[in-house]
Amino acid sequence: MNASPADSRVLIVEDAPANIQALTAILREKGYAISIATNGRQALDVLAAVRPDLILLDVMMPEMDGFETCTRIKASAQWRDIPIIFLTAKSETGDIVRGFELGAVDYVAKPFHAHELLARVHTHLAMDRLRRENEQLVRAESENARHRSVAQMVAGVAHEINTPLGVINTAASLLTRWLAEPVMVTLAKTVDGQMMAEDLAEAAGLITRNAHRAHKLVQDFKKVSVNQITDVRERTSLAETIEETVNLFRATARRSPMQVMFTNNLPQPRGEWTGYPGSLSQVLLNLLSNAQRYAYPEGVGGRVEIELSADPPGMPDGYQITVRDFGQGIPPENLPRIFEPFFTTGRGQGGSGLGMSIVHTIVTAHMKGAIAITSTLGEGTTVVMHLPRTVPA
Repeated sequence: MNASPADSRVLIVEDAPANIQALTAILREKGYAISIATNGRQALDVLAAVRPDLILLDVMMPEMDGFETCTRIKASAQWRDIPIIFLTAKSETGDIVRGFELGAVDYVAKPFHAHELLARVHTHLAMDRLRRENEQLVRAESENARHRSVAQMVAGVAHEINTPLGVINTAASLLTRWLAEPVMVTLAKTVDGQMMAEDLAEAAGLITRNAHRAHKLVQDFKKVSVNQITDVRERTSLAETIEETVNLFRATARRSPMQVMFTNNLPQPRGEWTGYPGSLSQVLLNLLSNAQRYAYPEGVGGRVEIELSADPPGMPDGYQITVRDFGQGIPPENLPRIFEPFFTTGRGQGGSGLGMSIVHTIVTAHMKGAIAITSTLGEGTTVVMHLPRTVPA
């Protein structure tokens, strides 16, 4: 995702003329449009007139400092989504931490290095553009259940990627700063130097672990989303398809304390299956979203268990997938209508009444399987699906 400088405006909030001049020269050379404010109050006036795509915000300023300015920007529904990068002295670690707590996405240390400044500005403009495009996708395709689930996944994964990338940026900056210090060579021979080396190793570990985490999320997302869009019949591992979908749902489930656990009871762990992995992912995402919205409403969260096993004796050769929650359950009078199109008790919670109807159609008509649902008020709901080992083309 590329952020074109020609389409992007940066608001510089800085009271030092020399810094304003340096920042302006670096950004304008790359084609960014620039707005300037010399204190927090002036910045709010500029925001009211022209909405920038990103804000470079100094911490220490007269009249209103950067922290108060950031707080006011994030309190506004109109401005809270604008990414803010704090400008701070290298030694002010407390400022960096407080900036992140207030909602900043990154920081740039003074004195500025052009390549670092441009890299951070470009990265966060690209990420913000991705976020906005995903929001537009959700709005434009709100009537299409399959694309809606993909868009929700995109939003969840994009949000989840933000966290490890932020940690990677911070850890990498710390490593770069420490290694550049001349005193590092001398200190390495002392006890303190050894402790510093351990800190460097810990920072390197942070980079490695979070880079792996981000890579895994992206790979799972690409596989599941492409399968949903293309809906290609293929031979695949049923267990891996379920695991990939559950991992992606966990990214969005972090907004509430949902615990999704997958158990594979197959004697052959992979579970070779010829079918439509994209359609199965859509079914599972709909069921998990229903549990999040109806079984555990108002963000209280809870447990959802998914089990994969072979069909029991007496059933056709295939697989059984069980999705079980332990929430508030479905009233007995509603249970017979659960698969009817447009039947919902949750229109006030964003429900359309199409989710379970789509699930039923995909399982029975598209994947030639069967689906049943049981529920007890106050104890939870169980959905059992039977899929043939080979779905007819």
